[in-house]
Amino acid sequence: MPTDWDKIAEKAAQETNEELHSEISSLVSLKNKDIEELILETGISQKDLIEVLKLIKEATVSNEAKATAIKNIGKGVDVLVGIAGKFL
Repeated sequence: MPTDWDKIAEKAAQETNEELHSEISSLVSLKNKDIEELILETGISQKDLIEVLKLIKEATVSNEAKATAIKNIGKGVDVLVGIAGKFL
């Protein structure tokens, strides 16, 4: 029986995404489903979402510097609006 590399890669990607969503949700008190919805709704990449969350958590950076940095991340503002919507 031949190895289905595409199926293996797809399963690995899914498991990686689930693990990442779980890690992010533990940082921002959102459920994995909420994280997945934010990614789909805003179109932000997982890498950029992580950067936005790092900036939010960074205590030594001023709010103005955070806002500027987040604005410069693709879909950064969109995901902030999405996160705020989940809490309101």
